[in-house]
Amino acid sequence: MLPPPADRPKLRTVLDQLAGAVEDLLLGGLTTASEATRQTLSGAMQEAARLRLLRLGSTLRVATEELGRFTRRDESFSRRRLTFFLSRAWVLARAMAHALQTGDEAEYDRLTWAPQARPLPPVDVVCLGVAKKVAAGAFVAFDFRLRPLADAGPVKAGQRLGWSVVFPIKPGVDIPPEGLLHLPQKQKFAPVVLLERRTIRVEGATVSGDEAGGWRLALGEPSTVTPGQAFDGWEQFLDWSPAAGRERIAGHTPGPLDLDTELQEEVVLRDYEIGPPAGGDEPGQTVYPVTAGGLTLHAVVGGGAEGKALGKGIDDLRKQKKRNARLPLFGLMHYERCRLVLQPLTAFRPEPDYLPISKENVNKAALLKAMSFT
Repeated sequence: MLPPPADRPKLRTVLDQLAGAVEDLLLGGLTTASEATRQTLSGAMQEAARLRLLRLGSTLRVATEELGRFTRRDESFSRRRLTFFLSRAWVLARAMAHALQTGDEAEYDRLTWAPQARPLPPVDVVCLGVAKKVAAGAFVAFDFRLRPLADAGPVKAGQRLGWSVVFPIKPGVDIPPEGLLHLPQKQKFAPVVLLERRTIRVEGATVSGDEAGGWRLALGEPSTVTPGQAFDGWEQFLDWSPAAGRERIAGHTPGPLDLDTELQEEVVLRDYEIGPPAGGDEPGQTVYPVTAGGLTLHAVVGGGAEGKALGKGIDDLRKQKKRNARLPLFGLMHYERCRLVLQPLTAFRPEPDYLPISKENVNKAALLKAMSFT
């Protein structure tokens, strides 16, 4: 849907300024990146958030994060990542401006990818896994992978359901990522309750379709999240076949706005072997080769606080000597450079062991003291 007429002139100006800033940056080189350039990117990101332009907002977030790494001379800076997301931001800015100018609502909707939100009746869910993303001095994000236990409106029992939370962090503030999960949300619950291996009652929420054919959960001011009873029926969610993934790939038409993770699959591996680690494509990355049946996957572990717990968890799984004794491994898989890239999330023992989450105790008093300065 096109934005309200009153918002269109401002959005058009923001898009033109964004495209111009990217062009200046690419033509002049990264050494010409100025505070004005970063402010333009930040302003465009704020406008995208205000108008719920999810695709543009997430693109600018990654580009701004990577540009910050360059200016800080961070070892994890990636030329490939920055170039890709700056180029994607330019394509989106120019194409969205054209759609606004011509009043092409269908093209605008395709570019913004803003699926319709639907009310979700009260539902009980459990958490199969959680992904962790740490951008030092900027934010920490957690992406929870949930399963509804019964049909609820458009969502069917057992379907993929995701919920994400992002915690902004100011540079220089040293906070353990997992500690942030203890901070209360507007709905008066702490996200850490999702990791307590119990049912969670969600009420007053909405859902929208995601890129992989599942659902994304959104919580509003009136939403409630209430922990329930301990859950032990995990095995019902641990069946997986590559057939659905092959079908999605066969029906996919590549385009200039594609992200590798937009064809992401939730997978469960049982009879697998984990090989010795090696360096990854990006600075600080570690890659473990994983073979499962006829599949060869690359399990990627990020550097620093992001990958510390996950790397330890994968090393522990490697110590299992017998393939038929492997714990069921739940994770996310996407297709990148003709490779199957795996992000391991959970080993089932049979209760879930959330691999990216550190087992170290959180000093809540120190956490609150640190957060008072953010």
